[in-house]
Amino acid sequence: MLASIWFVGLAVAMVWYWLSRVDVAPPQVVAMATRIAFPGGLSVRDPAGTIERLGDPDLIAIPHVHAVLVIDYPLTVPATIEVTASIEHGFTRAELVKTICEEYENVYETEEATAATKPIAKDERSVQRRNRTDGLYGIWGYDLEELVITAMRWTCDARGLVRIELHVVT
Repeated sequence: MLASIWFVGLAVAMVWYWLSRVDVAPPQVVAMATRIAFPGGLSVRDPAGTIERLGDPDLIAIPHVHAVLVIDYPLTVPATIEVTASIEHGFTRAELVKTICEEYENVYETEEATAATKPIAKDERSVQRRNRTDGLYGIWGYDLEELVITAMRWTCDARGLVRIELHVVT
């Protein structure tokens, strides 16, 4: 009888130990991709003008504090930049506009600083398009002021990683 009580106690202890070490919560569901449009387009050189045209600039657009912004046009090597919201509730629409514009400018500045082949000045070009530079990102075809972002899309994977992708036109 004493052995059976000891055995039951040992079994309960083993089950308790196993349950305290095993994650019993269901896996997170991947969030559906969400598209955010910028009416009239977001000029990378004029974030203030875009913010004025935004409806509800203080509305939370991405309810996550950390994200990865992907800038891939017109870059040969895409830039993936970790960004953090200034408030704990996530990114507002206005903050997204400012962040996107600042990071695009940083990418272009980094390209110019790391390139041996510098961009040819607009008034000295024989063709209208920007020449390809050989810096960190390999920017080609368009100057910063020619870029217009019409929309962005964000996704959140099962690990909670938020990825922001841009739709850019010229």
